[in-house]
Amino acid sequence: MTGPTYTARVSQPGTTSRVALALCWLPVGAAMLGVAVWLIWTRWSSLLNAHPAMLATTIAAGFLGIIALFWAIGSLTVGGRYDAYADDASGQPQARTPAQLRRRARIRVALGVPALVVCVLLASGLAWARPFAAAPVATAAMRSGDDIQVTDRLTWFEMRKVAVSTTGQPILPTVGLVFVPGARVDPRAYANVLRPVAEAGYLVAVVKPPFDLALPNSTQAASVVENHPEIRHWAVGGHSLGGVAASAYADDHPVAGLLLYASYPASELTRTDLITTSVSGSADGLATPAKIAEAKPKLPEATRYVVVEGGVHAFFGDYGDQPGDGTPTIPRAEAQAQIVKATIELLASLTPKPKTR
Repeated sequence: MTGPTYTARVSQPGTTSRVALALCWLPVGAAMLGVAVWLIWTRWSSLLNAHPAMLATTIAAGFLGIIALFWAIGSLTVGGRYDAYADDASGQPQARTPAQLRRRARIRVALGVPALVVCVLLASGLAWARPFAAAPVATAAMRSGDDIQVTDRLTWFEMRKVAVSTTGQPILPTVGLVFVPGARVDPRAYANVLRPVAEAGYLVAVVKPPFDLALPNSTQAASVVENHPEIRHWAVGGHSLGGVAASAYADDHPVAGLLLYASYPASELTRTDLITTSVSGSADGLATPAKIAEAKPKLPEATRYVVVEGGVHAFFGDYGDQPGDGTPTIPRAEAQAQIVKATIELLASLTPKPKTR
């Protein structure tokens, strides 16, 4: 005697939800895989030299995209038979009841729809977070040489001048700058601008925010400070959104100085003793002169304002043009020379002057 034969029905419970989810997962899986490949293909160097979170998430998104594509294709081609049959302990086929199929469909929808939303947000977020790549002049500045030692750590890189005393002992900097990059900017993009600061005898550390997005409550600056007990006077600084994060850090920690590149605090600072310098560009289309002026009440009254005439937002680093920025009327090198000068003057002012009789 032969056993009964079971036939999958097009109208069986759960078929509609399974097919609908599979059709949704096809483009979502393709988007996740496509975004991952696009980021790795076009920004591999930036991902490799930034905070590891971005690279890890990009690779994970690619693998999830592959899994989603395989599931969607498999569900559309052979998924019906698994809705119609299940194996019991004896290995013989056993048809699921309509109630079991409906329960299976509800679980599929309950898990699949939120996962779809998360994956859409993940793919969209990664695409938006694609960093502005550091220009060749900036990556070249990342090389040690000419008495400058560049140390690339996991979540920041630092530059300092290598000098020795007449007795052969190393001369370590006593004043340092922790710098926070702008949003979605490769941290290395600031190496060319800040290397002359290191050449002037100051320690310069540029943090690598996760996903190149600095947060006000980040502990990265504190990690740099803890790593350098030889530094007696610290300043924190940042460009654009990085300046917002630096302002929040300076307001809550015992640093001496605050340096803002085309930036301003999100709220009024409570510390009035911060030695502060704000450097901005008159042609900046993002941190416009009007915004800089409007934010002045948020900074200490003694803040020094340096305006680079004709300078734009993207001149504070080397990462190409930035959407929404203004049109420069000054060469980049000339603007950056003014930025470096203002930076060195701030750091020089942090060292207490000797008392005169």
